[in-house]
Amino acid sequence: MENTNRLKSKLKAGERVFGTWSMLSSPIVMDVISTAGMDFVIIDMEHGATSFETAQNQIFATRSPACTPIVRLGEGSDATILRALEIGTQALMVSHIATAQEAQEVVKAAKYYPEGERGLSPFTRNHDYSDENLPAKLRFANEQMFLGVLVEGEEGVQNLEKIAGVPGLDMVYLGLYDLSQAVGAPGELNHPKVLKLVRECVKIIESKGLAAGSVARDRDYIKILFEAGFRFISYRVDCAILRDGLAAARRWYEEI
Repeated sequence: MENTNRLKSKLKAGERVFGTWSMLSSPIVMDVISTAGMDFVIIDMEHGATSFETAQNQIFATRSPACTPIVRLGEGSDATILRALEIGTQALMVSHIATAQEAQEVVKAAKYYPEGERGLSPFTRNHDYSDENLPAKLRFANEQMFLGVLVEGEEGVQNLEKIAGVPGLDMVYLGLYDLSQAVGAPGELNHPKVLKLVRECVKIIESKGLAAGSVARDRDYIKILFEAGFRFISYRVDCAILRDGLAAARRWYEEI
């Protein structure tokens, strides 16, 4: 049986969590990241080239039990969600959620009966490839599953209170660039109107007992998200961190 989901436990206790994104489709990179003290790494299966088989290997390679691999999906069909869960993840994020009904469908597809309608095969990593003690395993899987939805458009923002009220969710992740467009300041993440809307959204999410999540592009923006009340904060993405580090080294070299 899988270990306790430390990411979910921390957020349920009211703590903050910090992690990053992975688009490099590399188990080795996941192994490296998991030694850096991250609470989570989001495997991007929407924008990256990652297959389910590669994502499974990335999950296997996450060495630290304190670092939770999260699979990010670009769409939330029952079949796609089931495949993502059967490779062994205890954490899932689904993009492009704009209504409470869509969020409910995610929960239904990700949870076993009686909380949902997830398809059942005992012979997967989640259940140690065995049907022994199956009822207990199913209860444990439902208890430990971390579910987040990404609200990235104006319709989703308008329906945010209803989305955050869906039972079974743990986190609502806000697309800040979309929020900036919604207030007429596209790309201006520090704009007062953007920050005001962000704070209002966080209050709605937290009032429903969920964690609010988003991405920080630099140290200053991490502080902004902290002050706005976000408890799930991701920092950039592995490919950008690698590229930025080498670009900075090149600048240092040229200044010698």
